[in-house]
Amino acid sequence: MRDKRGFTLIELIVVLGLASIVISVVMSFFIANFKSYEAINTESEAQYQSQYIINFMTDKILGAESFEGHTGSVFKFKNPDGKEITFEGAGKRVRYRHGTDAPVLIGNYVKALNIESSGAGEITITLILENGNKEYAAKQIVYMRNSSN
Repeated sequence: MRDKRGFTLIELIVVLGLASIVISVVMSFFIANFKSYEAINTESEAQYQSQYIINFMTDKILGAESFEGHTGSVFKFKNPDGKEITFEGAGKRVRYRHGTDAPVLIGNYVKALNIESSGAGEITITLILENGNKEYAAKQIVYMRNSSN
């Protein structure tokens, strides 16, 4: 009588083949999910940054008295207390400065920032963010409360 406790070489090869097929199917599923998660995370980060920057700028512009214009990527407003507030969109970042205080970073991934005055205290903020290969655009119209126009 033969001893039948072990596996034959053919059985081991078949099991390894089936296991590799199952593992490759499972791995392709995980890779697809990871890529999807990464894309959603990238877009969501851009949306978060955009919302934060727009809200911060809106809050500061609402209290401003006048839009003093811009030089390059530096946009200037005047507060009722006489201090100047500036927003600078350069180097993929937006910075805020109040008077002579040190600039404060308020957002990243900024591809373009534009602020325009349409008269009567109306300010239009246009913001384009780029994170990876995804772009996200936001636009906000703000009316300055303390405007003399």
